[in-house]
Amino acid sequence: MNIPIGAKIYLGFIGVSSILTLYIFSQTKYTFSFWTLLFWCILAIITESLGVELPNGAQVSVSFAISMASIVTGGPLVGAISSGTSFIFRIIKSYDGKYLHLLNTPVYKTFFNTGQGIIITGLSGLAYIFAGGKIGHFSILPTLVIVPVYILLNSVLLAKMISLLFGDNLVSILKNTITGVLTSAIAVSVLGIILAIAYIGYGPMAVLLFFAPLLLARYSFKLYIDMKSVYLQTIEALSKSLDAKDTYTSGHSSRVKDYSLRLAHFMKLTDKQIQNIEKAALLHDIGKIGIDDSILRKPSGLTNDEYNEIKMHPVIGADILENINFLKEISKIIRHHHERYDGRGYPNGLKGDEISIEAAILAIADVYDAMTSNRPYRNSLDTQTALDEIRVNSGTQFNPQVTNAFLEMVGYTERRLE
Repeated sequence: MNIPIGAKIYLGFIGVSSILTLYIFSQTKYTFSFWTLLFWCILAIITESLGVELPNGAQVSVSFAISMASIVTGGPLVGAISSGTSFIFRIIKSYDGKYLHLLNTPVYKTFFNTGQGIIITGLSGLAYIFAGGKIGHFSILPTLVIVPVYILLNSVLLAKMISLLFGDNLVSILKNTITGVLTSAIAVSVLGIILAIAYIGYGPMAVLLFFAPLLLARYSFKLYIDMKSVYLQTIEALSKSLDAKDTYTSGHSSRVKDYSLRLAHFMKLTDKQIQNIEKAALLHDIGKIGIDDSILRKPSGLTNDEYNEIKMHPVIGADILENINFLKEISKIIRHHHERYDGRGYPNGLKGDEISIEAAILAIADVYDAMTSNRPYRNSLDTQTALDEIRVNSGTQFNPQVTNAFLEMVGYTERRLE
């Protein structure tokens, strides 16, 4: 990956800041034993190695509990070192089954994660001390202060890096990052408190006993991610079954998904909306399973009766999905992806804001791919002509806000008359 100059400067800042963090804490009066440091380093490496990689490449672990416990029992320096060490020596099984480690992970990722871990854990430890916490003595309020400081620092540093790498809006990334980690961080912090109390009261062996809930939490989350993966694979299989039925539009759903996701990200929709759009795009024509093959594959224009039958596919698709729990949310998107902004669409004649933004996005992606793909009764349109057609139909067929975003996203320039 070509790292932007701004991201390189930011990486330099992270590196210098992490070194300063370690140096400053090494000069304080807080002392610890080598065995305490080694103990928390080993547990940090284990928990970080048991992190779960998501389909988008992000990774989630329960290592925050170890960071909390190491701060309370060993101090900011122990927490910072163990956190940084965990990113250097972790070995993670990726989403595609490969093992990721120091030698096959991009250097900038390891560098950033290590530096970030040192900074946020060290400063969280400092906040613990400022709140009245004493190393090796558990106090509930100072310990709880660690949670918001850790979440905020982690979210800010990570959001800034993502923004510099990909050019996305910093505020939007920060909001999504905080909301994404808040619940899990609070839940894991309870385990961190338990580990700290166990270490202070009964020693390292007690920590190993209470380490089991951490592994259980990780296992439960892994099952959840695997279940979501199975759901998506099921959706893709259904989409491919439609391709097999209607060979003239093979690959259409996959392309519509790509256009829809690009537009949804461009319009900065929520993660939930984006996930629903992805599923709806793959299954938007699933209702054609209930349409006669002779109509779907007809090489010439359709009669009125045949067209009316084709117009039933959004209803058929929505009715099918309404009875599947994990697909209920997208049934309305599929039902309404042929509605028009002026109210002349089908099946319900909705207009304006009665049509969800998700359905409006899907409508443009669907029509654009249909126009730029060959069909048995016509050749494809060139990109400029297709975009001109979408612009002309803004406010009638298409939602103007979504149209403007789509045209801006693809870099549309209106054709000039000679």
